[in-house]
Amino acid sequence: MFQLGSEVYIIVLFGIVIIFLLFLIYLLQRRINQLLNEVDDISSTMNVTCSELEELTKNVQEIKKLKI
Repeated sequence: MFQLGSEVYIIVLFGIVIIFLLFLIYLLQRRINQLLNEVDDISSTMNVTCSELEELTKNVQEIKKLKI
């Protein structure tokens, strides 16, 4: 009958470990993409807030000029 050596078991074990690690890399890549999208959303919100703040400052300066 055909006998399998310990090398075959080690190769199969390493193959399973490699597949598991590839799956972990895939999950981590998806999570990194989600976090990058959240950072982009926060950044765009901050840009809008900064531009609104600048506009508000201009409006306040114009009101001050009109009252003086």
